[in-house]
Amino acid sequence: MVDAACRISGKQEVYVFSGRHYGRVRFSQGGPEHNLAAGPTLLSKGWNTLPKMGFGTVDTIVPVPGHENQLYVFFGGRYAKIKLENYDDSFVNDGAHPITSGWKSLVQAGFDTVDAAMLTPGTKNEMYFFNGLNYVRLDNSTDKMVNKVAPIAQGWPSLVQAGFDSVDAIVPSPHGQDLYYVFRGDRFAVIKVDSNRHDTLVSPPKPISSAWKALDGWV
Repeated sequence: MVDAACRISGKQEVYVFSGRHYGRVRFSQGGPEHNLAAGPTLLSKGWNTLPKMGFGTVDTIVPVPGHENQLYVFFGGRYAKIKLENYDDSFVNDGAHPITSGWKSLVQAGFDTVDAAMLTPGTKNEMYFFNGLNYVRLDNSTDKMVNKVAPIAQGWPSLVQAGFDSVDAIVPSPHGQDLYYVFRGDRFAVIKVDSNRHDTLVSPPKPISSAWKALDGWV
Protein backbone atom coordinates (compact mmCIF):
# COMPACT_ATOMS: atom_id res chain seq x y z
CA MET A 1 0.00 0.00 0.00
CA VAL A 2 0.97 3.64 -0.39
CA ASP A 3 1.52 5.14 3.06
CA ALA A 4 2.21 8.70 1.93
CA ALA A 5 2.97 10.72 -1.20
CA CYS A 6 3.90 14.29 -2.04
CA ARG A 7 4.52 16.28 -5.18
CA ILE A 8 8.05 17.63 -5.61
CA SER A 9 7.88 21.39 -6.11
CA GLY A 10 8.83 22.59 -9.58
CA LYS A 11 9.06 19.10 -11.06
CA GLN A 12 6.79 16.59 -12.76
CA GLU A 13 7.56 14.16 -9.95
CA VAL A 14 6.13 12.76 -6.75
CA TYR A 15 7.68 10.94 -3.81
CA VAL A 16 5.87 7.75 -2.84
CA PHE A 17 6.41 6.12 0.56
CA SER A 18 5.58 2.50 1.39
CA GLY A 19 6.76 0.85 4.58
CA ARG A 20 10.45 1.55 5.07
CA HIS A 21 11.03 2.37 1.41
CA TYR A 22 10.37 5.31 -0.87
CA GLY A 23 10.71 6.05 -4.56
CA ARG A 24 10.62 9.05 -6.87
CA VAL A 25 8.08 8.76 -9.68
CA ARG A 26 8.43 10.96 -12.77
CA PHE A 27 5.45 11.80 -14.97
CA SER A 28 5.69 12.49 -18.69
CA GLN A 29 4.99 16.05 -19.80
CA GLY A 30 1.26 16.41 -20.32
CA GLY A 31 0.46 12.72 -20.06
CA PRO A 32 -0.41 10.04 -17.50
CA GLU A 33 2.64 7.90 -18.27
CA HIS A 34 5.22 7.71 -15.54
CA ASN A 35 8.35 5.83 -14.57
CA LEU A 36 10.48 5.21 -11.52
CA ALA A 37 13.13 7.95 -11.56
CA ALA A 38 14.83 6.76 -8.36
CA GLY A 39 14.42 3.97 -5.83
CA PRO A 40 12.98 2.08 -4.19
CA THR A 41 15.41 3.03 -1.43
CA LEU A 42 15.36 2.63 2.34
CA LEU A 43 14.34 5.84 4.12
CA SER A 44 17.35 5.37 6.37
CA LYS A 45 19.67 5.63 3.37
CA GLY A 46 17.96 8.24 1.21
CA TRP A 47 16.91 10.93 3.69
CA ASN A 48 19.00 12.99 6.08
CA THR A 49 16.25 14.18 8.43
CA LEU A 50 13.94 11.19 8.81
CA PRO A 51 16.36 8.66 10.33
CA LYS A 52 17.73 11.31 12.70
CA MET A 53 14.23 11.63 14.14
CA GLY A 54 13.63 7.90 14.27
CA PHE A 55 11.03 8.01 11.51
CA GLY A 56 11.19 4.47 10.13
CA THR A 57 8.16 5.09 7.94
CA VAL A 58 6.06 8.09 6.95
CA ASP A 59 2.33 8.38 7.66
CA THR A 60 1.78 11.71 5.93
CA ILE A 61 3.85 14.28 4.06
CA VAL A 62 2.28 17.55 2.91
CA PRO A 63 3.56 21.00 1.82
CA VAL A 64 3.66 23.83 4.32
CA PRO A 65 1.17 26.47 3.09
CA GLY A 66 3.00 29.37 1.48
CA HIS A 67 6.35 27.56 1.43
CA GLU A 68 6.72 25.37 -1.65
CA ASN A 69 10.01 23.81 -0.56
CA GLN A 70 8.94 23.04 3.00
CA LEU A 71 7.08 19.93 4.13
CA TYR A 72 5.29 18.70 7.22
CA VAL A 73 6.11 15.05 7.88
CA PHE A 74 4.03 12.95 10.29
CA PHE A 75 4.93 9.60 11.82
CA GLY A 76 2.92 8.14 14.68
CA GLY A 77 2.20 10.85 17.22
CA ARG A 78 5.03 13.11 16.06
CA TYR A 79 5.68 15.55 13.24
CA ALA A 80 8.49 17.69 11.87
CA LYS A 81 8.95 20.54 9.43
CA ILE A 82 11.67 19.94 6.85
CA LYS A 83 13.02 21.68 3.75
CA LEU A 84 13.57 19.96 0.41
CA GLU A 85 15.82 21.51 -2.23
CA ASN A 86 17.30 19.64 -5.20
CA TYR A 87 16.31 16.38 -3.51
CA ASP A 88 18.33 17.27 -0.39
CA ASP A 89 16.40 17.51 2.89
CA SER A 90 17.23 19.56 5.97
CA PHE A 91 15.50 20.64 9.16
CA VAL A 92 13.49 23.86 9.34
CA ASN A 93 12.94 23.52 13.07
CA ASP A 94 14.82 21.50 15.66
CA GLY A 95 13.58 18.03 14.81
CA ALA A 96 10.42 16.15 15.67
CA HIS A 97 7.73 17.28 18.12
CA PRO A 98 4.61 15.63 19.54
CA ILE A 99 1.44 16.49 17.66
CA THR A 100 -0.08 17.25 21.05
CA SER A 101 2.37 20.09 21.67
CA GLY A 102 2.53 21.60 18.18
CA TRP A 103 -0.98 21.25 16.71
CA LYS A 104 -3.65 22.44 19.11
CA SER A 105 -6.20 22.24 16.31
CA LEU A 106 -5.47 18.55 15.67
CA VAL A 107 -5.70 17.87 19.40
CA GLN A 108 -9.05 19.65 19.45
CA ALA A 109 -10.13 17.51 16.51
CA GLY A 110 -9.13 14.38 18.39
CA PHE A 111 -6.45 13.46 15.84
CA ASP A 112 -3.46 12.01 17.68
CA THR A 113 -2.14 10.65 14.37
CA VAL A 114 -2.67 11.67 10.73
CA ASP A 115 -3.44 9.30 7.86
CA ALA A 116 -3.31 11.86 5.03
CA ALA A 117 -3.35 15.61 4.42
CA MET A 118 -3.62 18.12 1.59
CA LEU A 119 -3.69 21.86 1.06
CA THR A 120 -7.22 23.21 0.76
CA PRO A 121 -7.80 24.51 -2.80
CA GLY A 122 -8.75 28.18 -3.11
CA THR A 123 -7.18 29.16 0.21
CA LYS A 124 -3.79 30.45 1.35
CA ASN A 125 -3.36 28.78 4.71
CA GLU A 126 -5.95 26.04 5.07
CA MET A 127 -5.37 22.29 5.06
CA TYR A 128 -7.46 19.12 5.15
CA PHE A 129 -6.40 16.35 7.54
CA PHE A 130 -7.75 12.80 7.46
CA ASN A 131 -7.80 10.36 10.38
CA GLY A 132 -9.68 7.08 10.22
CA LEU A 133 -13.23 7.69 9.01
CA ASN A 134 -13.08 11.43 9.70
CA TYR A 135 -11.57 14.63 8.33
CA VAL A 136 -11.15 18.22 9.47
CA ARG A 137 -10.24 21.54 7.86
CA LEU A 138 -7.68 23.69 9.67
CA ASP A 139 -6.08 27.11 9.29
CA ASN A 140 -2.33 26.60 9.49
CA SER A 141 -1.61 30.28 10.22
CA THR A 142 -3.83 30.36 13.33
CA ASP A 143 -3.76 26.66 14.28
CA LYS A 144 -7.55 26.69 14.53
CA MET A 145 -10.30 24.51 13.14
CA VAL A 146 -12.19 26.02 10.20
CA ASN A 147 -14.85 23.30 10.15
CA LYS A 148 -15.82 20.77 12.76
CA VAL A 149 -14.66 17.19 12.47
CA ALA A 150 -16.96 15.27 10.13
CA PRO A 151 -17.14 11.79 8.60
CA ILE A 152 -15.52 11.49 5.18
CA ALA A 153 -18.80 9.89 4.11
CA GLN A 154 -20.60 13.20 4.72
CA GLY A 155 -18.12 15.67 3.26
CA TRP A 156 -16.45 13.96 0.29
CA PRO A 157 -18.94 12.76 -2.36
CA SER A 158 -16.11 11.69 -4.66
CA LEU A 159 -14.66 9.35 -2.03
CA VAL A 160 -18.08 7.94 -1.20
CA GLN A 161 -18.60 7.22 -4.89
CA ALA A 162 -15.18 5.56 -4.99
CA GLY A 163 -16.09 3.41 -1.98
CA PHE A 164 -13.30 4.90 0.15
CA ASP A 165 -14.36 5.36 3.78
CA SER A 166 -10.81 6.36 4.75
CA VAL A 167 -7.67 7.61 3.00
CA ASP A 168 -4.11 6.27 3.12
CA ALA A 169 -2.54 9.01 1.00
CA ILE A 170 -3.57 11.86 -1.28
CA VAL A 171 -1.33 13.79 -3.66
CA PRO A 172 -1.99 16.45 -6.32
CA SER A 173 -1.26 15.47 -9.89
CA PRO A 174 1.96 17.01 -11.24
CA HIS A 175 -0.13 18.12 -14.21
CA GLY A 176 -2.38 20.28 -12.04
CA GLN A 177 -5.94 20.73 -13.34
CA ASP A 178 -7.22 20.37 -9.75
CA LEU A 179 -6.67 16.60 -9.97
CA TYR A 180 -5.63 14.43 -7.02
CA TYR A 181 -4.59 10.80 -6.69
CA VAL A 182 -6.20 9.15 -3.67
CA PHE A 183 -4.87 5.83 -2.35
CA ARG A 184 -6.73 3.35 -0.18
CA GLY A 185 -5.45 -0.17 0.40
CA ASP A 186 -4.44 -1.71 -2.92
CA ARG A 187 -6.55 0.71 -4.96
CA PHE A 188 -6.42 4.32 -6.10
CA ALA A 189 -8.85 6.81 -7.63
CA VAL A 190 -8.53 10.21 -9.29
CA ILE A 191 -10.68 13.04 -7.99
CA LYS A 192 -11.03 16.72 -8.80
CA VAL A 193 -11.24 19.35 -6.07
CA ASP A 194 -11.85 22.85 -7.44
CA SER A 195 -11.13 26.23 -5.86
CA ASN A 196 -14.62 26.21 -4.33
CA ARG A 197 -13.74 22.91 -2.64
CA HIS A 198 -16.26 20.93 -4.68
CA ASP A 199 -15.01 17.40 -5.28
CA THR A 200 -15.94 14.99 -8.06
CA LEU A 201 -14.78 11.51 -9.03
CA VAL A 202 -12.81 11.67 -12.30
CA SER A 203 -11.52 8.10 -12.52
CA PRO A 204 -13.09 5.22 -10.55
CA PRO A 205 -10.97 3.01 -8.30
CA LYS A 206 -8.45 0.72 -9.93
CA PRO A 207 -5.78 -1.60 -8.54
CA ILE A 208 -2.55 0.30 -7.96
CA SER A 209 -0.74 -2.51 -9.75
CA SER A 210 -2.75 -1.95 -12.93
CA ALA A 211 -1.70 1.65 -13.50
CA TRP A 212 1.36 2.44 -11.38
CA LYS A 213 4.00 0.22 -12.93
CA ALA A 214 6.69 2.29 -11.20
CA LEU A 215 5.47 0.83 -7.91
CA ASP A 216 5.55 -2.82 -8.99
CA GLY A 217 7.28 -5.13 -6.57
CA TRP A 218 7.64 -2.77 -3.62
CA VAL A 219 4.23 -1.20 -2.93
